[in-house]
Amino acid sequence: MLKTFTLTACLLGLSSLAMAKPETTEQPALHICAIKGTPDSSQFQIKKRIKVAKGTYGSVVELYPRFAERAHQVGGNVVINYNASQRFGFWPWRVVRPVMWGTAVKWNTPVDCKALGGIEI
Repeated sequence: MLKTFTLTACLLGLSSLAMAKPETTEQPALHICAIKGTPDSSQFQIKKRIKVAKGTYGSVVELYPRFAERAHQVGGNVVINYNASQRFGFWPWRVVRPVMWGTAVKWNTPVDCKALGGIEI
């Protein structure tokens, strides 16, 4: 009887731990402005060329959060010479994967993405 009570108490304790909601501190989604061409170079400081890819099938849209995060990691808030497409991987006859690249830059003034002809990612 004591073994059954102990086992039941342990299982109840474990089930309450499994049901407990973990505390998550979600960070707000990062956004960047992606511009296809190269604007006037006096408006920004070049940080680094960046590239993000997925290993398998998928949409370029799936890469947006990682691309924005990577741009912010290198100190940029805008990406110039932005390009995104489906590319062949190592095994070209089997795998086509999404790839995004561009140059992360730090814009000197507040950014109006639509006025610059870019898209908000």
